Amino acid sequence: MLILFLFGAVIGSFLNVVGLRWNSGLSLGGRSSCATCSQTLRWWELVPIVSFLTLRGRCWRCRSKISRQYPIVELWTGLIFVTVPIILLPVFCIYVVITIYDLRHKIIPDNLVYASIVLSLLVPLLFQRYSTIDWLAGPILFAFFGSIWLLSRGRAMGFGDAKLGLSIGLLLGAAWGFSAIILAFWIGAAFGIIYMLLSHVRPLLSGVKKITIKSEIPFAPFMVVGAWLSVVYNLDLLHVSMF
Repeated sequence: MLILFLFGAVIGSFLNVVGLRWNSGLSLGGRSSCATCSQTLRWWELVPIVSFLTLRGRCWRCRSKISRQYPIVELWTGLIFVTVPIILLPVFCIYVVITIYDLRHKIIPDNLVYASIVLSLLVPLLFQRYSTIDWLAGPILFAFFGSIWLLSRGRAMGFGDAKLGLSIGLLLGAAWGFSAIILAFWIGAAFGIIYMLLSHVRPLLSGVKKITIKSEIPFAPFMVVGAWLSVVYNLDLLHVSMF
């Protein structure tokens, strides 16, 4: 377990780089540097989670703050590697990058989501573990989100969310896939309400920006977290809600 977690944290460090550099023109293989002083980071500044804690969240040279995104993604990816079946890990790694990118740019890159769809198709094809309803889960979720996108003319939901829904449905099947989306809406609603309340007292809370009911909030991160929790807890919320 510990070895899996540590390996996942290392992968999470790389996924952070991918998510930050994707479509930026920067090479994915270049050395990491401080976002403020641009100095190349040494090996002891790049140890997942540990470096952030030992450096107390600041650059060793210029003392500027290091984004908490780095240890959070490393910790989360480590937990994913411990809790998710190995066959699903490649797709979940793409999901982590999609989460990072969507949070920063409020859009899901086509090449990433298409790659996740292709890999999601390979899982049931190679292991033949899906029933008819499992095969339909992806298209159903795609149609659901696509309808929201179409009817709202892209204001309520992006088309990238429909593609991500297709990937999640294909990868996880009916029980986990539908549970992932139900959880995504629950978590998204709770986050929106709590954050909206906090934004009204933002002078007391650094880093909390004011949002309203009309604010654009990326939905892909909630879908990915919902997918992860559905796998971890083996959820079948659709069956529970029907009975």
